[in-house]
Amino acid sequence: MENKKGLIAFALLGLAAGTAAYYLLGTEDGKKQLERANEGIKSLTKSLKEKSKKEAKRAGKLAKSAKEDLENFKGKAKEASKHAFDVANEKAHEWATKATDAISKANSKADALVEEAKSEINKA
Repeated sequence: MENKKGLIAFALLGLAAGTAAYYLLGTEDGKKQLERANEGIKSLTKSLKEKSKKEAKRAGKLAKSAKEDLENFKGKAKEASKHAFDVANEKAHEWATKATDAISKANSKADALVEEAKSEINKA
């Protein structure tokens, strides 16, 4: 039974396809319809190509802009890191100078105390 239903469905499908083909190829109205469909497909294809080109250009511009932004960001990052390094280097030098001065002052005070102690011993 299923084979008969399948065969009938196949026959109806073939009949529909044949009727459509006859209408589109065998009649003047069908030929006009087919020509309009072809023109519509050509128009759609042309439109899609134009849209694709336009969007490809747009994507290229966006990529170029992103690349420029990235280069700009890299430059700013380099400048910021150099500035941070310079500030840290300056502070380290400043602290080293203060430490050296403090050591000098401590040495001077120690020398003065030693001299004072020697003087006191000599007086005694």
